[in-house]
Amino acid sequence: MTYIHPNTPPKLAARFKKAKSYHVLAEQIGVNVRYVFELLTDGKEPNDTTPKLREIRRKMFLSARRKNRKAHRAKPKPMPAHRRWWDDQDKENLIRELYEINKDKP
Repeated sequence: MTYIHPNTPPKLAARFKKAKSYHVLAEQIGVNVRYVFELLTDGKEPNDTTPKLREIRRKMFLSARRKNRKAHRAKPKPMPAHRRWWDDQDKENLIRELYEINKDKP
């Protein structure tokens, strides 16, 4: 059994199981075998920049226009306590205080 990427439309996956080959499926639906292979194995969808590519997307049971998906961003790690403390401080007053404390030291 060949791995089918989760982004593959269910109709295309079912047709692939019946065809049992990327080449046979590509020939049946009338698209280049590269588009079929990349969608089934990597989940990579063809672009939608030209009318011809939109037609290819329709033949592969995808929407003609690609949906905008937000990038998955990792949540920023929480700052350590000492860093939060430092960011909350008024820097000018803190520096002035440090100079006052250390002015007597050689």
